[in-house]
Amino acid sequence: MTRNSNVPSKEWMDLPRQSKEYIEGVQSFLDFAYSYGDPQGEEIQCPCAKCCNIRWTRRNVVYDHLICYGFVQGYIRWINHGEWEISMNANCDMDDNVYSYDDIDGLFNDQFRNVAYAGGVYEGPNEDANKFYNLVDEASQELYPGCKGFSRLSFTMRLYLLKCLHGWSSVSFTSLLELLKEAMPDLNIPISYDKAKSMVKDLGLDYEKIDACPNDCMLFRNDHKDDEYCHV
Repeated sequence: MTRNSNVPSKEWMDLPRQSKEYIEGVQSFLDFAYSYGDPQGEEIQCPCAKCCNIRWTRRNVVYDHLICYGFVQGYIRWINHGEWEISMNANCDMDDNVYSYDDIDGLFNDQFRNVAYAGGVYEGPNEDANKFYNLVDEASQELYPGCKGFSRLSFTMRLYLLKCLHGWSSVSFTSLLELLKEAMPDLNIPISYDKAKSMVKDLGLDYEKIDACPNDCMLFRNDHKDDEYCHV
């Protein structure tokens, strides 16, 4: 991904949290997030190690959390706070036909916007939070060194979509992944259909096959899942 001039330097993220440089860096992150991200009113997703980009809260709370807990491990590309959007816009301005854009950030927000609360109080990382951050990590990984058009996650999603559209078997899909990896060892993709399905399923994009009447009169599901004839 091309560095956009609006994205602050991030060397401070590895410095001690009590240092002046780190504190000033947190302020620069917050300025960036509120300028280029997608705040919900006065709230943004808190990327601290406790909230894991799940909890939405005000600027002063995010600031306190980042000073107290630091950033969640690996969050070096601020895709939940505007970096993905402005970088992709910069690429699209160069050539609208060069890069395709999958709205990974939007999928994350749709799938994980309202999880991990109990009585209005966030209880820390849970299973959904772990799924979310695993996906953030996948979306931050290059498909291959220097690749700007796809991330590991977006390319896997596109392959999985082709499998669904064209009826590839699970075995043939795994064979394709193995062939791609053999031909291009630097290609950062899952090694099997099961691994790819797990990534896509966590985004809520998995599919279920349901039998239907040959004339599309009804679906054999719920109370009719074991029926052998059309009721219409």
